[in-house]
Amino acid sequence: MASIDAKIAKAQTAVEKAKTRYDSAIANLESLYVEKKNLQMKELAAAIEKSEKSYEDVLSFVKNGKR
Repeated sequence: MASIDAKIAKAQTAVEKAKTRYDSAIANLESLYVEKKNLQMKELAAAIEKSEKSYEDVLSFVKNGKR
């Protein structure tokens, strides 16, 4: 019985370590998604500033797909 309890404890420890690594990887992935979105927003804002379109033109296009 002691042998199985030791194996259970070892497996539980392995699962806890794996969960910690998983949680860390998820947090890193979410952070990267936020960073990507921020870069895309900056790129979009820069493109809008460089364009000759008005704010209303851009907004209309985004909302309705119209130029």
